[in-house]
Amino acid sequence: IRVGEAVSLKHSDFQDNTFKIRSTETRSRESSGCYTCAIKDFPKSEAGIRTAIIPEDYAWVAKKVKQLNPFGEYVFTKDGVRISAQSVRMRLKRICKKLEIKNKSPHKIRKTYGTILLDNHIDNKLVMAQMGHTDILCTERHYHRNRRSIQKKTEILSNIPEFKV
Repeated sequence: IRVGEAVSLKHSDFQDNTFKIRSTETRSRESSGCYTCAIKDFPKSEAGIRTAIIPEDYAWVAKKVKQLNPFGEYVFTKDGVRISAQSVRMRLKRICKKLEIKNKSPHKIRKTYGTILLDNHIDNKLVMAQMGHTDILCTERHYHRNRRSIQKKTEILSNIPEFKV
């Protein structure tokens, strides 16, 4: 899920182990130079309109997040105000600094998710649906990073029948 999609989630978007992505936050610069954020009632692309699946082992996270703000319109709020995508980015940056790890952007987390799906040979249509892409090539080109070790790559290549002596 894109960070703009996450901060625009409403409680009504959740059902069982799924959530509907139907909107996103946009940020624009006014003539004064200040940025303003607004929720668009449509995501980044047509493929962005989707129902994302939450793996069973992580259903508790969605439940816990919804409990943080059970009465507001948006899921992610602070003091009754919707949290912006920029706030999420800055919070993540502070957390990484506190943990003394390299900064991870929400987009890098999204790329890791796409990579995990592709590395586990998940059906292309499901990968595209989860990521909100119209073409698997977009996911492969921009989101897939081979995370396997040299040892694992060697094992994979060594097990190809045509390479056996």
